[in-house]
Amino acid sequence: MIDLEERIEMMTRNVIMAAIHHDLWSLHIHKSAWDITEVYRETMMDLWAANSLAHRYSFYVRTAAAYAQGPKVNGIPRLMRECSEKLTREGAARLTALFNEAKPLADKIERLRNTVYAHQSARMRVEDAYTDAKINLDMAQRLMVISIDIINELRAAVGLGATEISRLHIDQFERTMTAIGQSHQDCSPPFGGAFLGA
Repeated sequence: MIDLEERIEMMTRNVIMAAIHHDLWSLHIHKSAWDITEVYRETMMDLWAANSLAHRYSFYVRTAAAYAQGPKVNGIPRLMRECSEKLTREGAARLTALFNEAKPLADKIERLRNTVYAHQSARMRVEDAYTDAKINLDMAQRLMVISIDIINELRAAVGLGATEISRLHIDQFERTMTAIGQSHQDCSPPFGGAFLGA
């Protein structure tokens, strides 16, 4: 069996990737991103739609996996149980409070993952699933912040250093948008390829 520290490292990578997918999905659809991405949306619509869907799908799947429960599942609930004796009293109190805030949000994500992305319920339309879940981007962002805090409490319990999410993926996205905008102004397809969806 993989030792506890390695399983916490695995969960750390999963949560960080979920947060990165959330960030990139948000950049694709959030109002604050419209101006810098207008050219991208107009000239590369096929790629835009594919990227948005891929990041959204990955965010839901990874986040649901992080909070999954079961005797053989390496989810946050199991890791919390296994770290319980290693936590300080203060650490245990912080972890419990964080998990209690995260759990209702994670449950909403799991319902969406199950009804829309994994099992594709035959009893509910996609629109109804989103209405039923009652979760928005801000709530999902809050869940990611809490999840990193939970991971850091678990890491501290076993003597691992804290982790954080780099924002390099956001910088890369903005550089890509700038390059596409410049290519569009030069009247040449970005990166030497044909415009998609033009």
